[in-house]
Amino acid sequence: MRGIYVADVGDGLCMAIRTISGDVVQIDCGSQEIKVASNGLKRIFNHFYGFDVFVLSHFHIDHYGGLLNSSIKFQRYPSFRVREVYYPRIPKFRERRQFLCKLFAMNMRVFGSETGVMEYDFLRAITRINRGISFWHQPVSKGDLININGSIFEIVWPPAVIDDDRTLADIRRALDDFNDALEKDETTRELYERVREEGVFEEYLGQQDEKNGFREYEGEYTHTIVRRKEKRELPEAVKKANKSLRKAANHLGLALFEDNRLLFLGDTEKSEIKQIVDGLKSRTRKDFLIFIPPHHGTHWHSSLGQMRCIYSIASNGKKLCSKMNPHFKEISEKSLATFVNGDIIIPGDKRRGFSLILPRFYEEI
Repeated sequence: MRGIYVADVGDGLCMAIRTISGDVVQIDCGSQEIKVASNGLKRIFNHFYGFDVFVLSHFHIDHYGGLLNSSIKFQRYPSFRVREVYYPRIPKFRERRQFLCKLFAMNMRVFGSETGVMEYDFLRAITRINRGISFWHQPVSKGDLININGSIFEIVWPPAVIDDDRTLADIRRALDDFNDALEKDETTRELYERVREEGVFEEYLGQQDEKNGFREYEGEYTHTIVRRKEKRELPEAVKKANKSLRKAANHLGLALFEDNRLLFLGDTEKSEIKQIVDGLKSRTRKDFLIFIPPHHGTHWHSSLGQMRCIYSIASNGKKLCSKMNPHFKEISEKSLATFVNGDIIIPGDKRRGFSLILPRFYEEI
């Protein structure tokens, strides 16, 4: 890794790294404020002069909403050419089909997305920005390797099969909350029936189960995103179900590492953090140059106390920065947050190693 850029997008994530070979890997592009994420993507794009690979940690709006927004104005990126895209494979568990069907219906209810299947909307967005040029995409899970011209990123979460009782309990709780929303909200009920009848999630699930690696995507890039024309207050039952489904989906997001250079934990929950750390320890992976802590620096598990890093970098805004766990300072030489430091750029230099550039100001937290 020759450098990393973490954009200040508030409570969300929009970051990119340049590999030893010179390729640029964009990881997520989102924020609670979609236009802010789009601006973060533009700054990264201008800094690295484009990027080659897109890795999406999970399908939450604060991690990819900026990409959807940018795809509407893809003329801003005349040289945008993504050749590979990676995103999490949905693990197998007993209620998998039921969970996906209800998750897609809720996505349509809350976000007004095109299909409810965020993978499709996500890939269409990249196609628009790519100006219709096809690219290769692949879902990945624990044990898979992303090889970018010799830079190896290993996926450490999610597993191929979910059997953890706490994770399954969160999924079942989300299903119960959604069933309650079905009874109390007619719009959610109509969308759920639409998803079931059209069978979109069945095609998605079939693709997730394929084991033949890359697939080329050649979708139409002129298709526009369907958005709600006006914001309406959601019923409380829908809000509760959406929150539960989001929490359950956190268990299914990507976490990865590259040698001893980068450890990225995405939005993993505490039970996953321990399993990931135990796996890394068994392979003597305890020291990293850069650590992107879970949940924007707000989630901590005691097992992380055995890890060490030079930089821990949390991407957050006012809301989440106030909830950052102080233990991250103890395991890092420099603990940084975009809310405090602004855009964080750590460029690699063959003569000087890594140095730190903070465009706004520097203040260790």
